[in-house]
Amino acid sequence: MIARGALATTFTRRALLRRLLLGAGGLAVTPALLSLLSRHAAAVAAPGAARSPRKLILLWLEGGPSQLDTFDPKPGAPTAGPFGTLPTEVAGWRFSEHLPQLAARAGRLTLLRSVTSKEGSHARARLLLHTGFVPNPSVAYPTLGSIVAHELADEAFELPSFVQIAGPPGSPGYLGVGAAPFLVANPISEVANLKSPRGIDAARLERREALREVLDEGFAGAGATATVTANRTQHLRARRLMDSPLQSAFDLGQEPDSVRDRYGRDPFAQGVLLARRLVEAGVQAVEIHGDGWDTHVDNFSKLVPLSRTFDQALAALLDDLAERGLLDDTLVVTMGEFGRTPTINHNRGRDHWPGNYCVLLAGGGTRPGLALGTTDDKGEKIVDRPISVPDLFATFAALLRIDGAKKFDATPRRPTTLIDPDGAVVREVIA
Repeated sequence: MIARGALATTFTRRALLRRLLLGAGGLAVTPALLSLLSRHAAAVAAPGAARSPRKLILLWLEGGPSQLDTFDPKPGAPTAGPFGTLPTEVAGWRFSEHLPQLAARAGRLTLLRSVTSKEGSHARARLLLHTGFVPNPSVAYPTLGSIVAHELADEAFELPSFVQIAGPPGSPGYLGVGAAPFLVANPISEVANLKSPRGIDAARLERREALREVLDEGFAGAGATATVTANRTQHLRARRLMDSPLQSAFDLGQEPDSVRDRYGRDPFAQGVLLARRLVEAGVQAVEIHGDGWDTHVDNFSKLVPLSRTFDQALAALLDDLAERGLLDDTLVVTMGEFGRTPTINHNRGRDHWPGNYCVLLAGGGTRPGLALGTTDDKGEKIVDRPISVPDLFATFAALLRIDGAKKFDATPRRPTTLIDPDGAVVREVIA
């Protein structure tokens, strides 16, 4: 029998998973196997052993969720709207009545109520909240998932480093195509292009690849070496994924119906479940795109189903990550482009409001049960502890153990740091 300490120093979770799967004959990846490996890795981790890279799950609420109708309600104020509020398990916190499961798990959450920016258009705010930089037409900044993939992922791993579920794919910017997201358009459908086309057997595929190599050599010789190298790298990754038994991590059909029901059957909720499966299998960063939060019209009727779907899915995710020993090393982030106006417009909606809004964190070294920042009684102004988006990204980098000061040549003769140097780490957030 191998002693626990010896086993921990011999195998990382990822190395153990690869050895089991790629050893003699390989094994099928099942939820039970993945869960066992996760719990085993947590159990055998030796004190003082090298820390594994942290992972990221980003729940992106496209359109900008209303802070007043979710995590920073103002009961009794003229800006409050019709929703009631619920006490949470953390004294002094109140959430919307449509977030009961998260209210019951508030002790696992870190809530930032005073995030602020100046970007009130969707396109610019989306870039800002994905990259941490004010949009600049001369620099293509990478999205957060691409940063995590580039800096933390194992390039030899069979699964993609960064997976985006639904929505338009984020840009890897100057980090290049190797850090681009692998897009899953619909989590409840079969992932496209992981199988050879009908009628293309292994021998024919090999002949096609040999022809492609010849053509690539010609392109490289004509001065396109960098492009050919990047394409080859992506091609090899694609083939590795096509041939890998880990590919089954994308198959939600392997989850029991009871688990899928616990998350909810909405595509967004199933995307959150898929994110859990992927980080459990070793993917470094996952973003789930949830649409519908741009509530200029009928804000309150739209938010009821949106909130309930989000509440159920995130609560299930937190439970599963905690149960599997993954929450401490997985940073879970929920945010959108901005908040919504305290004033309710004539369409019973709320408009864009970058002045103050909420970002919700969990796991990944955050301090649970912390609510940081206060807004006034109407939710119109930040009273204390404003947090800029560069501050937010500096904090993400610290939590993920990424060197934000690392320099890259975004364009020729134009160096830039990975994280905006104007940002300061929000130290209160870090456990």
